[in-house]
Amino acid sequence: MKKIVLVPFVLLLFSCDSTKIANETAEKPVTEQKKTSEKLYTILSESDYQGKEARSFEIIKDNEGLSKLYASVNDEQVPKIDFSKERIVALFLGQKNTGGYSIKVKNVVEKGGKIYVSVEETAPKPGGMATMAISNPYTIVKINATKDIVFE
Repeated sequence: MKKIVLVPFVLLLFSCDSTKIANETAEKPVTEQKKTSEKLYTILSESDYQGKEARSFEIIKDNEGLSKLYASVNDEQVPKIDFSKERIVALFLGQKNTGGYSIKVKNVVEKGGKIYVSVEETAPKPGGMATMAISNPYTIVKINATKDIVFE
């Protein structure tokens, strides 16, 4: 009898970690002017929890800011970034009363000497099921350029 009760509890315990350390790489979209296979951004980390309480977008340009960013999301694995060639973008959705929310980079495009970052925010469907827990979604992305960054 104890084994029957223990098995679901153990499964629940191991399924609760929602932090993703992602190494997804997105290809730079093909523009009308030039076609290139240069990778423009890389997702470093994303999670439904541990983000900031307020909605915000941040651009990190130095190691001190990067260390503070990773400390704010309780992540001790700070990546090594060459800030002479790269920037970090952090997207925070803010505190939500339920799960099912997310914030992601939809697209990154270089136009007219600037980098345009399209942000996609999702919410749970009305009447759908959602985790009854406070969530703070975030995504941290490395941009492989040092040009001015504009959020869309």
